[in-house]
Amino acid sequence: MKKPSAASTIASVLSVLALSACGSGAPEVDTTTPEGQAYVFRESVMTILAAKMTTIGGMAREEIPLDEAVFTKSVNDLAAVSGMLPEGFMPEGMPPGSRALPEIWSNWADFQQKAADLQNAAQGLADAVETGGFAAAQGLVQSTAGTCGGCHRTYRAPDEEE
Repeated sequence: MKKPSAASTIASVLSVLALSACGSGAPEVDTTTPEGQAYVFRESVMTILAAKMTTIGGMAREEIPLDEAVFTKSVNDLAAVSGMLPEGFMPEGMPPGSRALPEIWSNWADFQQKAADLQNAAQGLADAVETGGFAAAQGLVQSTAGTCGGCHRTYRAPDEEE
């Protein structure tokens, strides 16, 4: 039996997440428009990134038991998916209920730089875990997570519950 490629696995996960996002209390989105499709894509990518960072961060902070194989896979998944993030913001568009701020598009170069910072940090984390395992990567987790907040503080409206 042929093992599925990382790209096909990620595509499958994104498809499932996109379908589930439509019924999860997310804003009603017209998925027949390019803007709606971009929104569903970015929400799916964000869901994966958040799940992987929760696992990575929990293990790094010793809040959940360390499983090196799960940690390594989560780090590699984070690195792979983080590069997809800007695609979810093209074309410009915010459905009602989106927390994306219009400054994303009016300051696109800075937004792209912040997305690249996440991707570079995630790849650095993946490189560290590849060469030295959990011990080498643990100290990089907090700075990697910080790249998420760097973008969210600037380009995401607060949640109404925050």
